[in-house]
Amino acid sequence: MLPKRNNEEFQRLLNIVKRADLQTPADVEEFFVAYTKCIWDYKLVGLIYDHYTDETVIHGENGVNIAGIDAVVHHTLERLYTLPDMRINFSGIHASKVSDDEFKFIQMTYPEGTFTGPCQYGPANGKKLSQDNIMNMCECTVKKIDGVWKITEEWGLLGYKKFLSQGSTN
Repeated sequence: MLPKRNNEEFQRLLNIVKRADLQTPADVEEFFVAYTKCIWDYKLVGLIYDHYTDETVIHGENGVNIAGIDAVVHHTLERLYTLPDMRINFSGIHASKVSDDEFKFIQMTYPEGTFTGPCQYGPANGKKLSQDNIMNMCECTVKKIDGVWKITEEWGLLGYKKFLSQGSTN
């Protein structure tokens, strides 16, 4: 399923990602909103290779870790297979500068989409995600490595398992 593209918005987001010169917390916030939306709303999963490292670890719920670029890409593709119409909306993002070459940020998002593919929690079920039934949060460390800003560590809390174990269809 191809995403509907608002070409003006798409170009604006992509330009923010391509010109990443993070100097201030506001730059980090703008960049990661654009980066996240490019990946999830516009399905540009390949951007992950530009801003993660082979050593990146994403710490998930219950001690589940995702380590390295290929694992991050695989995890992203699994979720897009399950929710091909997924779009990410931001409830908030806050960044702080650690040094000239490091920032930390936390973001709260909620996805919108429909479970039309199977996932680790069960078969496709048509349930719809919205602001009313799910919230995700992640905290990231971002460092400048060889002149490129990279996510080196991430802690994520996702609400899919609880949502899918509930009885309603929406």
